[in-house]
Amino acid sequence: MGVIKKRRDFLAMRGAEKAHSASFLMLARENPENGPTARLGLTVTKKLGNAVIRNRIRRRLRAAAREVFPDLAAPGADYVLVARKAAYDRNFEALLDDMKRALLRLNRNPT
Repeated sequence: MGVIKKRRDFLAMRGAEKAHSASFLMLARENPENGPTARLGLTVTKKLGNAVIRNRIRRRLRAAAREVFPDLAAPGADYVLVARKAAYDRNFEALLDDMKRALLRLNRNPT
């Protein structure tokens, strides 16, 4: 699994397919430049809390992605997770379930 770090890659996600959950909003689009790897980007805004809270949210979302993405992510696709406040204290099993459902929904409707 690759990582999206550049602003232009995040901006390219505008207009992408969306999947909503209690913990995050997931955006997805095909990117032929990736080759066979899927890439993930995370966005955690300052509205969600101080640095400690934002970093915990990032760690939890990355951990969930490491478990779910190898099996369910479409090869060559870019995904961006826009975190919500619920990602901070949501049960980890529920977070995994949210991620699985979002990936399955987005893989059904490829862009």
